[in-house]
Amino acid sequence: MASHSLTQILIRPANMDDLQQLVALEERCFSTDIINRRSFSSFIKTDSARLIVAVDEEANLLGYALILMRQSTSVARLYSIAVEPDARGRGVGSQLLGGSEAIAKELQCDRLSLEVRADNSKAISLYQRYGFVPEEALPGYYEDGADGLRLVRILDHLPQGSKPANRTRLPIILVDHLADLETPPNGSLVMTVRQYLALEHGVPGRRVINLSRSYEPLSLGYYCSLLAEARKERCLPEADALLDINWKRIHRQALLRLDHMLDSMQDKNFPAAIDVYFGRTADRRFREVGKKAFDLFRCPIIRINLQAEPKFKIKEIEAVAIHKLTEEEQPRFHAALKAFLKGSLPKPSIKKLPSAVVAILANPDEESPPSDAKALEAFAAAAEKVDARAEFITAKDFGRLLEFDALFIRETTALNHHTYRFAKRAQREGMPVIDDPHSILCCTNKIYLAELLKSNRILTPQTTIFDKPRLKELAASFEFPGILKIPDGCFSKGVHKVSSREELNDLSKSLFRKTDLLMIQEFMPTDFDWRIGVLDGEALYACKYYMVSGNWKIYEYETDGSIQSGDSETMPISAVPPEVVETAIRGTRLIGNGFYGVDIKETPKGPCIIEINDNPSIDYGIEDDVLGADLYQRLMAVLVSRIGQASK
Repeated sequence: MASHSLTQILIRPANMDDLQQLVALEERCFSTDIINRRSFSSFIKTDSARLIVAVDEEANLLGYALILMRQSTSVARLYSIAVEPDARGRGVGSQLLGGSEAIAKELQCDRLSLEVRADNSKAISLYQRYGFVPEEALPGYYEDGADGLRLVRILDHLPQGSKPANRTRLPIILVDHLADLETPPNGSLVMTVRQYLALEHGVPGRRVINLSRSYEPLSLGYYCSLLAEARKERCLPEADALLDINWKRIHRQALLRLDHMLDSMQDKNFPAAIDVYFGRTADRRFREVGKKAFDLFRCPIIRINLQAEPKFKIKEIEAVAIHKLTEEEQPRFHAALKAFLKGSLPKPSIKKLPSAVVAILANPDEESPPSDAKALEAFAAAAEKVDARAEFITAKDFGRLLEFDALFIRETTALNHHTYRFAKRAQREGMPVIDDPHSILCCTNKIYLAELLKSNRILTPQTTIFDKPRLKELAASFEFPGILKIPDGCFSKGVHKVSSREELNDLSKSLFRKTDLLMIQEFMPTDFDWRIGVLDGEALYACKYYMVSGNWKIYEYETDGSIQSGDSETMPISAVPPEVVETAIRGTRLIGNGFYGVDIKETPKGPCIIEINDNPSIDYGIEDDVLGADLYQRLMAVLVSRIGQASK
């Protein structure tokens, strides 16, 4: 699918000053069913319409979208959308479409509909590419007698094969006076705090850098951060961070942490102050101190004032206004701002501006990662296909998470682990994340999952959960063999076959040293397990995972540290028994709309769910054997489409 370079524009509500340009644009774009000046004026004023415009950095109007809604309906109507002929092919229409979807969601609508001429195959194809599907033919619909076609987009679901509309996330930098930042970085838009407060409408997911002169409570700078949060925009600093920087208890905690970091440094030849710009410091010695200070306060400019007498310590931490920076400090700040907005990519030679930057969390040293190196490369390539850019991060990049628009975890997850902390932080920042914290919580604990499936009457192996006092009773009554499991094992780790009372007693005693509860399930021997990959409530891929030769498990860990795995066979979803697919989808609905791998055995009683895995394996040449690059693109498209949506 071809990608285009996104024009750097601002989507905002139309106002009366736009009328002349709106009428001129309408006459250039349409020959019939033209909206006149009086109608545009009415649409701007009425509560039953939302008229948004796309403007460039010189305030030239490049396009508009008109959304209508009626009471007692959950469908918003995209009545008209137009793009300046000279600006077509540069992503303006896509960004207006994304803005329209955002407005429909804010109005608590679950669908967005539009009408198009039935003979306009190019427009129909474009809308279908962005997830609209035909709903109704409209004979003689237009003023000149032409037939129409109604299309509809279900807002919380991205159909397979479609791509998300780009909601322009051109970062906005807020200043009190434009002279405070005379040379903004490329790919950003500078406006005054008063201009931002007058917008009345935000772009969910867009980054806002608040460089106002005052962060004091009830100041204009404070209200900018507060309103950005209400508009579902991602503001730095956030409103609660502005309160934190003046909260003495928070200061005391921060001082203790940072003092300890400075005390541990051997070179005590410190300056009078350490300036931190977006977590970066000019002096490499204070790199970790700067990251920690930024993580604690999330302010663009932080100054850590030091004192040497009578005892070396941090005197105070303050947020510094941009206009207070000296001529010597300004270049360092501008370099840090540019790096924060763009990250390490794209290189200067790359002209395409991505609509979103996705962080892929991976561990290059992991023994059994959920995706191999080639699969990770395929994910990065797929991000470009949906007008995004992927950047790989590791556990050490926790403090950089604010630089990204979405997070995709490709490292084995666990609760007491940095992967869960990354997921929680992303969710708190309003970023879409796969896997989300709730999915990690549900799927990484087999006891929780077994009880969840059982209480919802989904067939699972007969399961008994027990603690130490129940072990003796269970050992006397259980019909062996059985499968003994620890609650948080993965990739067949912590899964053991026990064939007798003695084996159960001996193994349980050693496992109880690490957990208070264990579970044992009936043994269900099969040649293979189905693995159904489910994304966004739909089956994405299907594999047969065969057992290791002469074994009952898919993975076998040898005493020398090596790993054996059984063969696999990837199949089209259409070749899978429908009841297996239906069971997989039904099970994942109990957890969420993320990305899951459902392990199922076929039994005489019907499909039986063995496990539901968050963070399922995607290895190059295995799970992608049927869909190829489309599998990776589908995952990236769903993740990018969720940017700006409220966390569920």
